[in-house]
Formats: sequence, C-alpha cells, structure tokens
Amino acid sequence: MKMKSTMIMASALALSLVGTGCATKKYVAKTIAPVEQRVTGTEGKNTEQDKQITGHTQQIEETERDLSRTKEKLTDTDAKAVAAGQAAQKADEKADGAWKTADGARSLAEKGIDRSNQLERTMESMNKFQMLKSEAVLFKVNKWTLNDDAKAQLDEIAKSVNGMDRYVIEIQGFTDKTGSPAYNETLSEQRAQEVARYLANEHKIPLRNITMLGSGYALPVADDKTREGRKMNRRVEVRIWVPETSAAGKAVASKGDQ
Repeated sequence: MKMKSTMIMASALALSLVGTGCATKKYVAKTIAPVEQRVTGTEGKNTEQDKQITGHTQQIEETERDLSRTKEKLTDTDAKAVAAGQAAQKADEKADGAWKTADGARSLAEKGIDRSNQLERTMESMNKFQMLKSEAVLFKVNKWTLNDDAKAQLDEIAKSVNGMDRYVIEIQGFTDKTGSPAYNETLSEQRAQEVARYLANEHKIPLRNITMLGSGYALPVADDKTREGRKMNRRVEVRIWVPETSAAGKAVASKGDQ
C-alpha cells in the first residue's frame, strides 16, 4: 500500500514536472523570441550603418583627394601668378627702357633736325657768293703786259685768298673806244689772260678758281672822250667771290686782328 502510494506520488510528481517543463518552454519561447527579433533587427541596422559608414568613408576619401588636387591647382596657380607678376615687372622694366630709348631717339632726332637745318642753312650760305674784293688793273694804249703797279695789285689780291678753300676770281678785260670792235675784243681777252697767267704762275691760284672774259668796249666806267677817261677804261677788273659763310668768318677774323 505504502509502495503504491509512493508510486502514485512519484507519478504525480513526474506529471507535475512534465507540465512544468512544458510551461517553461512556452515562457522561454515567448520571452526569447522578441529578444532575438530585436537582436536581428539591431544587427540589420548595424549592417546598414556599417554600409553607410563605409560610404561616408569613401566620400571623405574622395573629398580629401579633391582637396589635394585643389591644393595642387592652387599651388600651381600661385606659381603662375608669381611668374606672371615677375613677367609683368620685367615688361614694365622693358617698357621703361623703351620709353627712355624713345626719348633718347626723339632727342637725337630733334638734334638731327636742328643739325640738318643748320647744315641746310650752311649749304645755302656756301652756295650764295658775295664779293670780297674788287680791283681794277690799268693798261697802256694797245698794251696787255703787266707793269710793276699792276703786279703789286695782283700780289695783294693773291694774299686775300691765301688759306681759303672756296673762292672764285673773276677776270674781265676791257678797252677804250679806240680801234675796231673786233680788235678791242681780242685786246681785252689778251689783257684778261695776262692777269690770269700771273696769278696762276706766280701765286699758284688753281685754274678751276679762275674765270676769264674779254668784253672789249662794253662797259666803260669813264668818259672816253678825255685822256683820263680812256685811261680808266683800259682796264682788267679782278673780283674775288667767296661763300657768305667764308666772308662772315673773314670779317670776324679781321676784327679780331684789330
């Protein structure tokens, strides 16, 4: 009896334990399942966050690369700007040099114009002659030879052109009215030639500086009806022509000698 009671109690206990075990599993299932779902959700969220973090990391890396390239570009731009500034400075220096050169050229051009004008005026003066001296050498009737007085006059004329480079000596012979026109022309030419020969041979006057003409009884200077008038008409006029500048210089030199 006692054993039967024990078995009944054991069976009841076992049933009780079995019932209790089923109840525990259900509780555990109800308790654990939501936690597992939350954990699974959390893991999913973490995975998504990891993906987002990875994406952000890539974006940050790309941004850093962009910043690095931008920095390189800025550095290159700065270098180009510095080079451009140096080039501009050199250009300014060259421009200043060019202006100075231009100013110098203008100054030289102005001086050249002044010198050109001065040279032109000098050339005009050199081409304009004025008479420096005039002498009348007299001759006897029907004679063309030179006497001592005539030679002395020609000596003074030669001294007047001594040291001069440009001058012209005009020699023009004349006669009185006595004789035929043809004879008088020949006689006047002989008188002019005699004067030119004396200046060339005795004083080495270049022939290129001498001009001669026999004019006969063309330009009387006195009344040919008188003896004194005929004497004055039997003459050779010797005129010295020099450029205006030479005449001015000679005049200044003459004043200085005084």
